[in-house]
Amino acid sequence: MVISPILAWFLAGILFFVTELALPGFIVFFFGIGAWCVALVLWFVDCSLSAQLGLFIVSSLVFLLLLRSWLRTIFSGRSLQEDDSATVQPASVSGIVTRDIVPPAEGQVKYGGSFWRAAAEEKIVSGTVVRIVEQKGLLVRVVPLESNREEN
Repeated sequence: MVISPILAWFLAGILFFVTELALPGFIVFFFGIGAWCVALVLWFVDCSLSAQLGLFIVSSLVFLLLLRSWLRTIFSGRSLQEDDSATVQPASVSGIVTRDIVPPAEGQVKYGGSFWRAAAEEKIVSGTVVRIVEQKGLLVRVVPLESNREEN
């Protein structure tokens, strides 16, 4: 069974698009467009393999250079800092320990409907209400709410 070059380039384009889903950078997508351009040209004109490869390279690079920055802004979306759920709110925020924190090991705290890795200076058992005092990435540093009242 011999596969048509048009179908081969079309399927190669689909393969490039699927591969783009697994890779960062938004570059492989344009190889898919280049492959589809070759399939479109082959629909109308019969070309040699070297002409097909040349058209693939040129069309992929042209689309990459012309459209990448524009399409990247469309697909990346926008986010607002205040809607970012990965940022802990200012000091007086409390949470509940869901997994014991035994220093130096980390535990877990539930805050704002999410579970966070948590660290503390002292052992804190599950079910204790804690105050979040600091955030570094996805790790929050906490203190028991009772010990905070004694300090004030």
